[in-house]
Amino acid sequence: MTSSGESSSRRNATMADAEPKQLSPLSIITLQNIKDRPHQKGNRKLPGGTVRYFVNNEPRYGWLLNGWLAEERRVPSGRLYRYYYDPVGRQYRTKTKVLFAWEKMGVIFIHP
Repeated sequence: MTSSGESSSRRNATMADAEPKQLSPLSIITLQNIKDRPHQKGNRKLPGGTVRYFVNNEPRYGWLLNGWLAEERRVPSGRLYRYYYDPVGRQYRTKTKVLFAWEKMGVIFIHP
């Protein structure tokens, strides 16, 4: 355990954070597409950092379409980075860029 009470297995989190029973088949494919990218930073381990994946069944990511994933990376300094992935595995750095991509695809997003 670290001083923050975090175990080493938690610090080096991988796909275990996104439990398969919570993921749709399309989300599982998206996660695999992300992991298969050779240049993906997610394939590198950050000592002391965490990586977690979320889908649209999480309240803060309920706006995501099926098959899209949100990734939260917390680096050792404590800073949190968020990335979003489409079903093909393309990365988007902000919600605004995701919404712009949806607009280009003809998806209409109505904020609740």
